[in-house]
Amino acid sequence: MKRVLNFSGGKTSAYMVIKYYQPGDLVIFCDTGREHPSTYKFIADFEKNENIPIIKLAYPGGFEKLIEKKKAVPNQFMRFCTIELKIKTCRKYLRKLGYYKYENFIGFRYDEPLRVKRRKQIWKNVIDIFPLYNDKINKQQINDYWKSKNYQLDIPSILGNCTLCFMKGKNAIINILMHYPELADVWIKDEKNTKRTYFKGITIEQLKNISTNTLFKDYKLENINPAFDCACTS
Repeated sequence: MKRVLNFSGGKTSAYMVIKYYQPGDLVIFCDTGREHPSTYKFIADFEKNENIPIIKLAYPGGFEKLIEKKKAVPNQFMRFCTIELKIKTCRKYLRKLGYYKYENFIGFRYDEPLRVKRRKQIWKNVIDIFPLYNDKINKQQINDYWKSKNYQLDIPSILGNCTLCFMKGKNAIINILMHYPELADVWIKDEKNTKRTYFKGITIEQLKNISTNTLFKDYKLENINPAFDCACTS
């Protein structure tokens, strides 16, 4: 059976690919277009150093085209972004290749049991595999591994996946914008174009304004975790 390894562009999924990759496997990165620039650099460094090819996929027209089509922005309760930009985009590509049944490797760690438990079987004949969880590999082990490598992902983990993803929560986004206020621009544009908001009752522009007035500018992003568990994988 064909094996598909989901690569998000982060340290955990990169570790999974390095550890479990076999010749003939398909390593797939679904690009939302909203990753931090350092993530794209890390992906390029990964390919250069590991000699493992990555298949890069993207929804036609990207994030902006999707919300234009939906006439809305996604939110915690209507997460069409993950479904369309990642899951369906990956699935369509594999079907074009003739793969309707395959093993789907997902990088959920041993210290993320809820993510494993909550993972729903979306497609018939797609078998989800959690190798890191099964081998009891946790975040500390992965961080220790990357200390020995000659290239790094040079951003805090909270900046992984889409930079201002609503699943990170309002407080995390405020903290991110203290350090990277320029990241807000494209998300503000989304809300203005659709006249919808990522969070109920508050806009990204308002969160940005809050970030400029806070007294906690020295709080380190490394200490921040997402407010909600997500499953942003293919």
